[in-house]
Amino acid sequence: MKNSGLQNRFNKDRVGRAWAFHHRCLWCEKTGFNAFHHIISPSSQKYQKGKFNKSILNSYPIHNHKCHLYNSALHKLENEKKMLKKVLMLLVNNVDVEFNEIDKEFFRTYKELYGY
Repeated sequence: MKNSGLQNRFNKDRVGRAWAFHHRCLWCEKTGFNAFHHIISPSSQKYQKGKFNKSILNSYPIHNHKCHLYNSALHKLENEKKMLKKVLMLLVNNVDVEFNEIDKEFFRTYKELYGY
């Protein structure tokens, strides 16, 4: 069993600004997300330890109780791939988001999950 304790929490200000334009849970598509899920975490099959896991590319707006907690489907590899691609597309199209070195390192580390 993998360690589920995350050591690399998101920078709340940066993640909040990055997702300020978005008002829906990405899992169920209903209004009013209230948490950010780490797409890649120690529970993920492809997890690699590193500070890059706090990247905004790893942040997934979600309803905490309804869609996040106790949802094992979040860590199915195919779902993680879909979530990563969805987040990348949404953030690339947001002109207010600039990717930093942590984001670039996250993408390089997990590029195979994006299909590269």
